[in-house]
Amino acid sequence: MKGPIKLVKSGKIEGLKDLEPIHEWSEGAAYLIIEQVSYKGTPGAVVCYYNPPVHQVGNPALDAYLEGLDKVYARKGDLRFLILYGANDPVHAGGDLKESLEKLDRTLAMKKEKGKAPASEIDQLYDWADNRLRKGIALHGSVRKIAQHLRVVAVCGGGTRFGGSAEIPLMADHLVGDSRSGMCFSEVMIGLLPGWSGVARAIVKAGPINARYMALTGKEVKADRLKAIGIYSVVVDVPVAFPKMQKTADPKADKAAYAEALDKNDGETGMRLLPVGLETATCPAQEIPVVNQPVRLVSESEIAQEVDRRKNPQNYAHLWGKTLKEAGDEINKMGRPLAPQSVDALSKLFASYDRASFDELAFVKREMEADARLYRDPKFRAGLIATLEQKVADYREAS
Repeated sequence: MKGPIKLVKSGKIEGLKDLEPIHEWSEGAAYLIIEQVSYKGTPGAVVCYYNPPVHQVGNPALDAYLEGLDKVYARKGDLRFLILYGANDPVHAGGDLKESLEKLDRTLAMKKEKGKAPASEIDQLYDWADNRLRKGIALHGSVRKIAQHLRVVAVCGGGTRFGGSAEIPLMADHLVGDSRSGMCFSEVMIGLLPGWSGVARAIVKAGPINARYMALTGKEVKADRLKAIGIYSVVVDVPVAFPKMQKTADPKADKAAYAEALDKNDGETGMRLLPVGLETATCPAQEIPVVNQPVRLVSESEIAQEVDRRKNPQNYAHLWGKTLKEAGDEINKMGRPLAPQSVDALSKLFASYDRASFDELAFVKREMEADARLYRDPKFRAGLIATLEQKVADYREAS
């Protein structure tokens, strides 16, 4: 079996003993396995999630996460740590945007058929989005409940994490990062927001200004900066480049060679990261590095200037319909257009933050509710299509 469970079961990590499965789920090549282990005599569990090629987090996987974490919680008296560990590939996606577009189009068609049906009946058509959001928020609740009894560590191996693949590790107490990795709240460029507690957890770990930067600009933040702002506790140097797909006259052979290279990268990277994750999970608390005063990625005024420029659809009028590749130079200077409705929703959400009275669970609920409203916004489809087609989004009617 490929992916994270292979290393956990390999016997290659000194001090790590694989004991027994706590929970197992699989669907095709995807799996979520929670193994009970001990590390240098300390009992714990490792969540291994694997879903190639880009490790999207689908609804069946969310169900598996929730069921498995319930089993971990039931054993909380026998365990001391929980590690969230996945593949070490170049990209980790959030949700499946193609699936979202299909469901949205079916919803819009049914909405049209219903005509002047009561608003409550129309609202129920979006249950597919609401249910996914509820599961994401339930996952946050499960992880934070476990964190009251166990030390929870996320090992962020591989490259860039988008959406839910960034939000799930953020739910942990401590994050161990690959030096090649990064996080990107790309939702603001699609028409949503990080609705699985991403905003709340970024505030908790990095402060409100850094959280505003990440959520409102959608820019990737790399490993060194993630540590400087308090999101990563530890960054592990991985001094090798990610494998790249070769293009020869034999595409089938190219694909097989790439898969083999990814598997090799996964094992080699895991041997660097997972032992650090285990040490972080079992060492005395005072030995874990803490950023007491996170650096600011940018100033509040710089965030405001950039967001004001990028949320105005007319600033991109000369680029509408072009691919991001065709518009590359200008997009590199301007940044991709932001969905105006997402900016508005995020601005209201951040305005509701008060440090003195901050309640994480209450804030997470407001975050979920704001995201649910955005699924219903007519501008959402424009952002979905532009992202899938890798084009410059036209938010006029968007406007």
